Amino acid sequence: KAISSMRPFSKTSVMATDEFLIEAIRLWSLEESYLSVVPAGGTGLELQQQSFYGTANPGHYCNKFTTSMWVYVTRGAPKKGAGAGRPRCILHRGYHVGSGDRGAKYSFRRMKSDVSYVQFAITLGAKSNHITVYCNGRSPSFASVTSKKEIQLKRWVHIAVSCNGHSVQVYLDGTPECRLNLPEKASSSSAPIIVGKTLPGFRVTAPQRGAVPSTGVYHALQSAECIIKDVRWYVRDLQRDDIKEIINECTVKGGKRTLKTFQLNEPVAKSCQADLRHFRAIETLAGGQQVKIDGKSGASSLDPSIWNFWHRWSPKMDSQLLRLFTEIAELEQKRRGIARRDALPSLLNISAPRVNIPKKLLQSYPLLDGMPIQCLRLRFLFIQILNIRILSVLPMVDFSQALSTWSLAHRISMLSHLIFLEIKNIAWTHILQQTATGRGHYVNINLPRAKKAQERGDKSGRKSVFFQLYLQLHFLKPSVLRTRSESRPWTVSYEGFGGQDAGGLFRDSVSAFCSELQSEWVPLFIPVPNSRDGGVGDNQEKWLPHPGSRSALHISNYAFIGKLMGCAIRSSFMLNIDLPSLVWKPLVGEPVTLGDVKGVDVISYGLIERLSKAGSVDSKIKKENYQEFVPEGFVMTGYDGKQVELKEGGIEIKPTWENRKEYLSLLLEHKLAEVRTQVAAIRKGLGTIVPIQLLPLFTWQELEMMVCGKREIDVEYLRANTTYRSPVRESDAHIKMFWEVLKEFSHDERRLFLRFVWGQSRLPYNPADFTQKFEILSCRDNSNNALPISHTCFFSVELPRYTKKLAMRNKILYAITNCQSIDTDHAAEDINWDD
Repeated sequence: KAISSMRPFSKTSVMATDEFLIEAIRLWSLEESYLSVVPAGGTGLELQQQSFYGTANPGHYCNKFTTSMWVYVTRGAPKKGAGAGRPRCILHRGYHVGSGDRGAKYSFRRMKSDVSYVQFAITLGAKSNHITVYCNGRSPSFASVTSKKEIQLKRWVHIAVSCNGHSVQVYLDGTPECRLNLPEKASSSSAPIIVGKTLPGFRVTAPQRGAVPSTGVYHALQSAECIIKDVRWYVRDLQRDDIKEIINECTVKGGKRTLKTFQLNEPVAKSCQADLRHFRAIETLAGGQQVKIDGKSGASSLDPSIWNFWHRWSPKMDSQLLRLFTEIAELEQKRRGIARRDALPSLLNISAPRVNIPKKLLQSYPLLDGMPIQCLRLRFLFIQILNIRILSVLPMVDFSQALSTWSLAHRISMLSHLIFLEIKNIAWTHILQQTATGRGHYVNINLPRAKKAQERGDKSGRKSVFFQLYLQLHFLKPSVLRTRSESRPWTVSYEGFGGQDAGGLFRDSVSAFCSELQSEWVPLFIPVPNSRDGGVGDNQEKWLPHPGSRSALHISNYAFIGKLMGCAIRSSFMLNIDLPSLVWKPLVGEPVTLGDVKGVDVISYGLIERLSKAGSVDSKIKKENYQEFVPEGFVMTGYDGKQVELKEGGIEIKPTWENRKEYLSLLLEHKLAEVRTQVAAIRKGLGTIVPIQLLPLFTWQELEMMVCGKREIDVEYLRANTTYRSPVRESDAHIKMFWEVLKEFSHDERRLFLRFVWGQSRLPYNPADFTQKFEILSCRDNSNNALPISHTCFFSVELPRYTKKLAMRNKILYAITNCQSIDTDHAAEDINWDD
């Protein structure tokens, strides 16, 4: 309902409702303040064993938080009764699924018992008054840490727990007590915050997907018997000085913290609720009118002048803003030394009002440079709120209606540039799992025959690895290739070779056909015109579908390429192909524009631009010299360099000043549609492997990333996804030297190294798509003359313990440039290389 009410709903203008903007202001204010769970005033909240008090989550999705409270424990751990031998809960955050409830949202089936899915908890021990803090991420198990000191009975103690998303710090009376480094990032959640006992089903492990807990095993944790005051929930991680400032807001009379003498001064009110009266004219923001916000309410410290920039926002600026914040999130991960180790950088977890935007980084985004930092932060907060709302409705959207302009699916697809990739992946991954039906297929490839035909100059490509795969896979039922992410769509046997395919031969076959597609041997793709005649314009490394490849066989080949793209998405392997936006945009349902033509053929783009301005004051093209700028007929130069008629008999029709509009219209139409038939065939093949109805949810850049990964190899990213087998350790001198050498390599050399150790030349963008981590092993020969040994099936390398950096560099370069073929394991058998 909230999404539908945002009008108009298009990529050119998005207007926020009053309620939507009020929520943004409220969350902004909350970042600067806190949610009061239990007030500081009065006598405090007394908790008995069966007491509990809940409050709604402030609605923020960030996984950084701090909770602060004063606790007065009145009784120690019970030795008898129902709560004996079990922890006692003070505060927790999580969900409860009652008996008989359908818990699909939490990956349960219909429950036969009560289950509480707790993501964070502060408890007292089962037999002592030590503080134990539990926190979990996406995995089933909790991480926990226990304080060294016990909480004294009948004495006021200040407890604070701060989580920065990757670690948890526990403070007692403002002093750091213990620290927990989380095995994975903490969960983002809008679950309620509950003080006191848990509901039935409390567990220190989350359920496995699809698992049904046993009846009666999990019971409610009783509340710790205590009095609590001034319980605060912050949506940011506080530091030690911040916590001391909280403690200093309170005073102690009588010198002792006892129940009778302890009092709290009333702190200055810090409300995080916006006054509705100040936001009645919000919709005028989209029209560019200035809106004055009353600063007396204290609802927010926002500078009112930022609203004057609101009308400048465009879809291109929003796209750059998301790329900017994604880069900031990646830099933050690198700073913490985790560099996309387990998951994509989360944009939901960014604290928009407090994020640091480096000036040098901002300068690389020209549309944003010069905008106030506070304006960028607020705009991103709006996009965060939009994503949180879309997340709640995404499972209910029928994306088969995405092409119908009246549907919600179409409206959400129109906002694809604003939706975070992590949100899209939730629906996408679920659908891929539900539609996985195949187990793959065995193929036999004659690699020497392919190489021999290429050496002879065979231009048909009929003996290529690509064509051999085409003959054996394309005519199977598509369901055979719809494999799960952990499975391969085909298993390779190289004819005459002794290699067993445990993944290495498969990836080598992928690299082989990708190289063939981007060559003159297989007549399906050609270099973009920008790369010809010395090179001019952008994207000179890209390849286009061949405009002249229109036969039934060629169209069938293009459809097979679409199937290979779908297999790459499903099985998380990367295709090392470079295609321009002219190809990717139609695959996700985006229209091709003149800018896409410029990206591949800047000369034709320049001609169209000049002719469109013919006759204007600033144009050099006039009626008198028009013939100097146009060909002799209604023709154009195609992407393949050949002359193409724009209409039947066009070579006989002379362009004139009078028919210039017709010529320009036909020229533009043909340039936009020159490879439409080939791309449509690719899309048709892609749709047989993955649900093409969901593709409009993605931008064309995201689809390219899913199919091809990142073109340039990030060494820190690879390092974060590397393991070491004993006795090798990350701290070893030769390991540190290895990463230094790899950073000094050029991008081409890094791709060769990846091909050497893995059989493919690109890394997946999403860490979750790593089917196996890179592993460094010990080597028998550790001299400076030894060569590294790779195991492509297992993405591993035996690295000698070199003592000299230059020796390591030279030996690795020799290996990656001279050892690109898969090991045959023994001498090749006699095979037919020619037929």
